Amino acid sequence: MANLRSTNAGLGESTLARTGVSLVAVMAMTAAVPAWAAKRDETPSAGDAQQSAQAAPAAGQEDGAIVVTGRRAALQSADERKRNAETIIDSVVADDAGKLPDNSITEVLQRVAGVTIVRFAALNDPDHYSVEGAGIQVRGLTGVASRLNGREIFSANNGRALQFADVTPELMAAVDVYKASTADLIEGGTGGQIDLRTKVPFDYSGGFHVAATGDLSLGDLAEKADLSGSILVTDRWSTPIGDIGILADVAYSRLNSASHFFRVEPYYRTRISGADYYVPGGYTFGEEQFQRTRTGIYGAIQWAPSPDLTLTGTFFQSRYKNRSGDWGSFVSSQTLAVDPANSDFDENNILISTPSLYNRDPATFLPGGSITTGGNKGAYDSTTRTRDYSLAFDWSPADGPLSLRGALQRVESTQIYDRLDVFRDVAFPSGFGLDLSGDLPVVSVPAGTQAAFLNPANYFWTATMPHNDDNKGRLDSANLDVEYEFDNSFFRSIKAGARYAERTERDFTNGYNWSALGRGWNGDPQMTYANAAPGDVELHVFRNFFHGEAVLPANLMFATDDLVRTYDRVLLHSSPPAGFCAGREFDCSASGPLPDSTYGGPGYRAVGFILPGDRTDNKTRNLAGYVLARFGSTDPGQISGNVGVRVVNIRNEGSGYIQQNATSFVRNGQTYTLGAQAIPRGGKTNFTYALPSINVDFSPSADTKLRASYNITLDLPTFQALRASGSIGVATTDNTTDPNAPDFFTNFTADTGNPLLKPTLSNNFDLSFEWYPRAGTMFHLAPFYKRITNLPIYSLTTRDVTVVYTDGSTETAAAAATDYVNATEAATVKGVEVGGRIFFDMLPGFLGGFGFEGNYTFIDSDNPGDLYRDINGVIRNDAPLVGLSKHNFNATLMYERKAVSARIAYSWRSRYLQSTNSNGTNPTYNYYAAPGAAATPIQIALPIYGGAYGQLEAGVRFKVTENFSFGIQGTNLLNSMQRTLMGGYPGGALLGRSWFQTDRRISTGINLAF
Repeated sequence: MANLRSTNAGLGESTLARTGVSLVAVMAMTAAVPAWAAKRDETPSAGDAQQSAQAAPAAGQEDGAIVVTGRRAALQSADERKRNAETIIDSVVADDAGKLPDNSITEVLQRVAGVTIVRFAALNDPDHYSVEGAGIQVRGLTGVASRLNGREIFSANNGRALQFADVTPELMAAVDVYKASTADLIEGGTGGQIDLRTKVPFDYSGGFHVAATGDLSLGDLAEKADLSGSILVTDRWSTPIGDIGILADVAYSRLNSASHFFRVEPYYRTRISGADYYVPGGYTFGEEQFQRTRTGIYGAIQWAPSPDLTLTGTFFQSRYKNRSGDWGSFVSSQTLAVDPANSDFDENNILISTPSLYNRDPATFLPGGSITTGGNKGAYDSTTRTRDYSLAFDWSPADGPLSLRGALQRVESTQIYDRLDVFRDVAFPSGFGLDLSGDLPVVSVPAGTQAAFLNPANYFWTATMPHNDDNKGRLDSANLDVEYEFDNSFFRSIKAGARYAERTERDFTNGYNWSALGRGWNGDPQMTYANAAPGDVELHVFRNFFHGEAVLPANLMFATDDLVRTYDRVLLHSSPPAGFCAGREFDCSASGPLPDSTYGGPGYRAVGFILPGDRTDNKTRNLAGYVLARFGSTDPGQISGNVGVRVVNIRNEGSGYIQQNATSFVRNGQTYTLGAQAIPRGGKTNFTYALPSINVDFSPSADTKLRASYNITLDLPTFQALRASGSIGVATTDNTTDPNAPDFFTNFTADTGNPLLKPTLSNNFDLSFEWYPRAGTMFHLAPFYKRITNLPIYSLTTRDVTVVYTDGSTETAAAAATDYVNATEAATVKGVEVGGRIFFDMLPGFLGGFGFEGNYTFIDSDNPGDLYRDINGVIRNDAPLVGLSKHNFNATLMYERKAVSARIAYSWRSRYLQSTNSNGTNPTYNYYAAPGAAATPIQIALPIYGGAYGQLEAGVRFKVTENFSFGIQGTNLLNSMQRTLMGGYPGGALLGRSWFQTDRRISTGINLAF
């Protein structure tokens, strides 16, 4: 098989040029190209790996040769990339990624040694589940840089990296995970870099080629069929002006899913009968129905006007549309209590179960005050689009030592997000039971409760809360690299280069502006669901909740999805017709249905964005230069490697506004109202760093390799952390004395970014032992150590703020502030990866098709710079690094023989910290030491952990002809449950915070290639 030279080398600062492996066998396709096109590629290709595998004899195979399928050839190609790389990497190639029902790049990556994914909307958002996974960690670190063909790429979501779940995997030829660095890699990624590699025309032999896929899938909770498909077309010609190739690739994927959740409020310290107990402040349950549509468009054109020069132009677009809705019901109160005589507690007086939780009067400690269950119907739509335009050249004369490579790039990304929540209250029984001893919490209510929940007159329209984002980001970059090769010298080459990049992001966001609908006390009457306009409310049945494993207190009524999805806040807050319920301002049920959806409530924030207050701007300019020397010999028994330094100058600049949210509250019996305010804020910084790197390889024999690496890597703070904007507001608790009045004041709050944050630096020490006894079989052992400084910490502090009331008066008071700061102490990470793969070719007959692949990663950390506040308000610094699981493993049983390709794969990670300052577990609550005693405010910020989680997937594919194959796949076959846990309790107890469960999914698909 003829092999291409590294025609992708010009696509980035360094991608294929670093590994010396082509993409030919990645796609399991042959190539026939002119001899000059391969003159500089002296390392083994993926095609060579396939040929060597086929040459190895095995018992039971026809003619004594192993017939290597496309998947096995792809695995061998990945091994060769790892083996010939200049630093420590792992790769997943396209054929490998397509064998399991992988819905996104995140799920593709989860089986790579040392890589874990987060199955939440974001790592610091433990209350919202993500079916396909969101964040990625490499060796426990969240600082993972995203690259496309070796160049920077991002999503306009206040971050620095690409949202990998937004990218359709059908457009990718392979994915490389860099775990160590070289000087010619773009700066960024304390954990590593993930490089998405696309296909280019010169990866294929001459002639017209078409490949297509089609899939149909179904989830057992969503119960909706989803279609996915892709088509690739490419051609290549030899012309009088040189070789020309064109490639176009289009992919479409839709996914409907449902996830169910149950959440428990923090266990507040509560004084009962002279002793302290820890009693939950309520619960939430609900479901989310999720639909995403992901499309990808990719095009590439290549022109080789001479044997020495290749020009490449590419266009890449990923569009991700999300249309989702959720239903949630909650009971939340900081004054719930139990009778210890008939309740069960653990040895630390933490509640396990009780037949009755009830509100009590702090003045007497006797039962008192009603329990109200709130609820929300939410709807949201979002669209994220990322485009990359790139032009690159590669000039590498065969008869000269000098080569030049360079590229121009523009990335444009937009994100639009619209959400509206409509809230309602309904009277709840005076007490309810709660059993937390089983796999899922069980809430029990008195008989007849469901009947009360079926009466629309018992439901009160309470509030709306919109949230809108409109973000736009752009990156312009240029790089130039020059390399000079030496003959018969210890130094093989000297390489130098420079890169300039400027990235900007303009974000519009209007926060979360909760505003009361008509409540009687605010100028408009209180409407109930009995007043709902036709089509505005419905009974929502939580069907097959947790696949029938959970017991719900009741099915409940909510606003309809059609009403909420109009996003028409102006209509919802319009006053009802004059005199609609005169004399019944606090309960209009007797007036009957409204003619339109006008539920009142003046004083709400204007719809959309209020400028300039809702605008935040960020800008980062990078100027970098490097020099790198390659040395030694790659022959067995010799030492080789590279040493270099990258010097980078970074300028960050940001501007925004600190906004005071308008709201009303009751404090000491008096009602106060804050007015809306916007105060400008900005900042800029300038940093210069030298980032050295050295990678040394030693091959004791032809099939073994020892590596040692030291480098310093850098992470820029996210734009979310750097933002100059922020907010000032008020935390409140339910008004149990007068439900028709504003809620009780707890404390002032503040939330801001920090435009003066420093970049995070990591000193990395890596070793790797690799053994490649034969094609398709390999083993690796890789210990590592990292020392990390300047980590950005999202911590809870107390500082003074000045608030402004609507009457013009001001007040300076202490506020619970969540701000970003750089950690003052270094964090350390140490661990080891071990993994390998073997095919049992030595076994007779069909048994020779079996193989096994597995890896295990152990990681430990020390992070004294991060702080949290336990349930007693004590500040502690004993939390691990965010996102780091101590134990991670993957196990895959494979079968590759003739027309059959199958595998069963299980991925598992142990508990990991998600946040030390998460919404819902960072309130201030009041502790009463005795009946009638003054309240002692306790500010908490509990650490939230993602519980241990594993998922089983399986797939089988049958190759009917050389052009046609079909298969079937299953995802989440064990019906796994994701839990989150709350820390900060006596005895180090971790208590259940949330439980999530989503679809089991089955899909079937076909592949065509001509």
